[in-house]
Amino acid sequence: MSAHSPTTRLSALVGLGRRIFGRRLFIGLAVAAVGIELLVPAPFFAPGHRVFQSVAILVALGGLALRAWGSGCAGKHTRTEKIEAPQLITSGPFAYVRNPIYTGTMFLGFGMAALIGDPKAYILAALAFLFLYLGIVPAEEEFLRRQFGAAYARYCAEVPRFLPRLRPWPGRGKQTFHWQAATGEFFIALWAMGIYLALWGEEWLDKVWG
Repeated sequence: MSAHSPTTRLSALVGLGRRIFGRRLFIGLAVAAVGIELLVPAPFFAPGHRVFQSVAILVALGGLALRAWGSGCAGKHTRTEKIEAPQLITSGPFAYVRNPIYTGTMFLGFGMAALIGDPKAYILAALAFLFLYLGIVPAEEEFLRRQFGAAYARYCAEVPRFLPRLRPWPGRGKQTFHWQAATGEFFIALWAMGIYLALWGEEWLDKVWG
């Protein structure tokens, strides 16, 4: 088998995804720390920025809401340090898209980038998502194929990976909604607010100390 064959490349991505899965939060925070040093935020709700920043906030909040919906349907195992799945989740947002939590994270990330207003914020967000999800998603899919076999294959054939279908998948199951897992997204919102405030704090210090 060629070292550059699709199977070899997929195996490499799966291996990368397994290694970084438990460190995904720290990778995100590291990217945020780089952003605090590099980015210059646009004036908050200043004339000429209000409409765009209002839309950006709505996009970020929509991402948080999607993450909360997905987390509540999936349960606490989405926050573990290793890939696991007690059951195949196909209810709620999973009936529209296979990775609603990751899709929500991208809405949140690009919404925050738009709120910040520095073009470099989009680049940082895109690089972070490419690094994380090019590995983690194949690793999760490989695990789910082994765990659930034909049921997962049928689900994959009908439900898109990132771009939601317009109608819920008819074959979706029913699962209990875990409110505690959903409310855990409150802390993600606090992290996002903290990063934005830290960005402004860095900008203020630069002006004070010249």
